[in-house]
Amino acid sequence: MAKSGYPPKTRWHPLSLQGLSPQKFSAVVDRILRGDLSVISSRTPHQGKRVLVTDDNSDHIETIVDYLETDIGVVTEIAKTPEECLRRVQNSDFDLLILDYRLPKHDGLWVIDQICRRGRRLPVLMMTSFYSKALSQRISRDYPVEIMRKTNSFRLIARRAGRMLATTGAGPIC
Repeated sequence: MAKSGYPPKTRWHPLSLQGLSPQKFSAVVDRILRGDLSVISSRTPHQGKRVLVTDDNSDHIETIVDYLETDIGVVTEIAKTPEECLRRVQNSDFDLLILDYRLPKHDGLWVIDQICRRGRRLPVLMMTSFYSKALSQRISRDYPVEIMRKTNSFRLIARRAGRMLATTGAGPIC
């Protein structure tokens, strides 16, 4: 008779690791070797959901994408400029937009305005290194987005994104 919960539910079935790119496979193995067993200790609750990450900092993007893909199991796409973000949003359906407040040429609020003018609706998680209560209140008052401090704990960003994806009324803009 099989024990209850055996075999243990894990996020990464050995065959699922075969589908990862060499970089993603290496990132998963590196995290395991550093003692981060969360990569293998839980299921991916949002498998198949699509998230667009827009930030001009390549290091931040790579780290955020790594946590989003390994911790919550989403499919990610990247945009490094406001214009590229708008093109991707217009041409694809995303379940969430993670958006940096400060971007080249325009800020995140400009991006949100442009998305609304084009009639698109999606939840937005806005990150900023320049977080203040006043900025958060102004953005929250004018736009139905969630705002958080850009932090070096990228796992917090992935967790917040996961909560937004789990909530059916995650605050679509417009």
